[in-house]
Amino acid sequence: MKTIFRPATSALMLGMVLLAMGSGQAIAADDEAAKLKDLERAMTTPAEGEPIKKKVRTRAIVFDNAPAPAAASAPAPAAALDCANLPADVKTNAVDFAIQFKVGSAKISHASEATLGSIAKILALAPDRCVLVEGHTDATGNADKNMTLSKDRAGSVVNYITEKSGIDRKRLVPLGKGSSNPAPGLDPRDPKNRRVVFKVVTG
Repeated sequence: MKTIFRPATSALMLGMVLLAMGSGQAIAADDEAAKLKDLERAMTTPAEGEPIKKKVRTRAIVFDNAPAPAAASAPAPAAALDCANLPADVKTNAVDFAIQFKVGSAKISHASEATLGSIAKILALAPDRCVLVEGHTDATGNADKNMTLSKDRAGSVVNYITEKSGIDRKRLVPLGKGSSNPAPGLDPRDPKNRRVVFKVVTG
């Protein structure tokens, strides 16, 4: 009489699948944490031509009839910057995130809300910085629709961040790139090209 061990085999395979899924989620979490650190570094590194801020201990010496020292020039606030009309060759530091949306729409998935909350906290670290927010798609489907969808998704991300965090809307510039700039090393049709890139202006 032959004994069949199908239930045990099925349980073993299910366990292996769950283990693989858990490993994949851990890797994704580590990757996201690294990208958040990269974004924080981009936001807190002085922009080109901006003096490095150092805490210097000084003693005040007062002379009679001496002119008052000139006030140090502070960086212009983002509201004074024209973030919407930056030159095409502006220097940036780019960090991409796999923000999830409802299928075929610009509605942000609940799964990405925590990530966007973390991004908003980092963007608040430097209120004098402009940030380009680029939506990207893969090359499947209609190119014109992909371009529109990518712009709408970038706009949704900007709206979500500014509404939830109070960050000045003028600092964030939404741009749609469609499938015109696939991620390095990826086939243009790869779904991993569906991403949002935050480009922190550095000079």
